[in-house]
Order: sequence, then structure tokens, then C-alpha cells
Amino acid sequence: MTRPAVHLPDDLRQEIIDHCVSELPNEGCGLLALDGHVVVKVYRTANADASPKSYTVPPHEHFDALTDAESRGWQIGGVFHSHPGGPAEMSPVDRDRALETGWVYVVVGLGNGAPRMTLVTV
Repeated sequence: MTRPAVHLPDDLRQEIIDHCVSELPNEGCGLLALDGHVVVKVYRTANADASPKSYTVPPHEHFDALTDAESRGWQIGGVFHSHPGGPAEMSPVDRDRALETGWVYVVVGLGNGAPRMTLVTV
């Protein structure tokens, strides 16, 4: 069965990129709220790992985003993070950590020129 594509509006796409750039040299990360198959809000979070090679959304920020999204009738249905010096591709570690079936995973590649973005649904 083919899943419907997730729509990420341009303004939210730019918000993700801006957050990831602001977190350099570490990976930026955050959560995505969806209404159906449309991303309606980006939750910028800290990276608890404070690392250029890994990320963890802090549990209290995840809870706050979940509470806010549910109060608006949305669901947390995705996560984003950046690869500061690399491509916009899920790494083997990213794939191993992608435990939420049906979520959209956004990777922002900040290496080699202009930022690039990939959306993957698992």
C-alpha cells in the first residue's frame, strides 16, 4: 500500500533550515506536528547530545510539543535533524533509530553549499 505524501509548506521548510543552521556546529533537531498529511507546525528543540554527529530531542521538550499539538487536534508525526557537514540522507544510525512507523523523518544536509532536505516516511 502506498502512503500519501506528506506536504511540508515552504515557510516551515525554511524554519527547519534556519533552526539547523542556527545550531551549527552541532546537529539541529526538532519535531513536526501534522494535521492529516500536512505539516502544520515545527517545534524547534535543543539537541540534548550537543553533538555534530548525533541528536536527541530532550524528553521534556518532546512532551511539551506533544501536549501542544494534541490540544490543537494535531499529532506529532515527524522529526527533523541536520547533518552539519554531510548530505541530506538518512545514515545507517538514523535508520536504526527510526522507530516510529508512519512518521516522516526530515534530514537537512548542510555540507557542500546550499542546504538540502530529504523527507523519508518509514
